[in-house]
Amino acid sequence: MSLFSLRNAVLSAVMAVVALSASSAWAIPISTAFNFVPTGTLTANTGDVTSATSITSGAPDLVTSIILNNINLVTGQTIALTSPTPVTLGSTFTKSFTTSLGSFLENLTVTLVTPGPTSLGISATGTITGPVGFDATPIFYSAAYTQNQGPGSQINASFNNSTTPPGTKVPEPASLALFGTALAGLGLLRLRRRNKV
Repeated sequence: MSLFSLRNAVLSAVMAVVALSASSAWAIPISTAFNFVPTGTLTANTGDVTSATSITSGAPDLVTSIILNNINLVTGQTIALTSPTPVTLGSTFTKSFTTSLGSFLENLTVTLVTPGPTSLGISATGTITGPVGFDATPIFYSAAYTQNQGPGSQINASFNNSTTPPGTKVPEPASLALFGTALAGLGLLRLRRRNKV
């Protein structure tokens, strides 16, 4: 294959990818996993997390760690959570945030409520939507509330958000980079063998 033919083949492939990318059918799925925490005061509507039907969000809520991210989320990012947040089975609420790529909105429904002696765990599922170019993607949310001194005392909480279903192991970024390098190497090896034939 001549250099001219190779250049034309690469240029054609790039043009095809650009043309297909312009189609909404080829939008990118949102891929994110992060933890965030409230920095304000949390208040249960009953004074007790174990019997609450809603708990204030503790705004401002800030991102503390990012595990997976293709949406330009940054540590310290403010998250807007419905306040008070409903914590009963089947209740709905929203969560939103804005990154340099645009605004993202989550519509969530509580699917599991796990009360403990001085704690409350919440799991919710829903859909996250973003700006043009991103597909609506399933999202999974969990909240852990604790009130160690019992009813009427301080409430602590931590929140988790992920497009990866609970229990699914998220590949480390280094593993993904290694996999990409291996694929590129195989492609070059194949091209080299083809040129020799």
